[in-house]
Amino acid sequence: MSEIQFLNVDLELESKNDISILVGELAKKAIILNYDKDDYRQSARIESNTDIKTSDQAINHLCEQLESCSRNALKQWLTCSKRTFDIGFNSGGKPKCFNQAIKSDTLLRISAIDAGIEITIYPVE
Repeated sequence: MSEIQFLNVDLELESKNDISILVGELAKKAIILNYDKDDYRQSARIESNTDIKTSDQAINHLCEQLESCSRNALKQWLTCSKRTFDIGFNSGGKPKCFNQAIKSDTLLRISAIDAGIEITIYPVE
């Protein structure tokens, strides 16, 4: 029987405007899982490039990367209609109870940059 485990946090972005500067700057410090552009929108999925054990640490690491971006990149951040930290977990049968806390200062940090939280639970394979 597989164990429940934290996988990662993806930062999901979506905008009707250009976000190439933002994505380019984050690519220097994080992993760009995908970056799609068409005539109507741009979207990106980004994750931390370090080995992190908790969702709280991953969110804070991604916030640090965002906070170090240039003014032009941050202007593009503000155009995003979706700015979401997607916390991923593998489901499983053990342990009986599993939890991971997100600290209040992390929640304030997320709120300060006008982002949201989403949780994705992947099924046992």
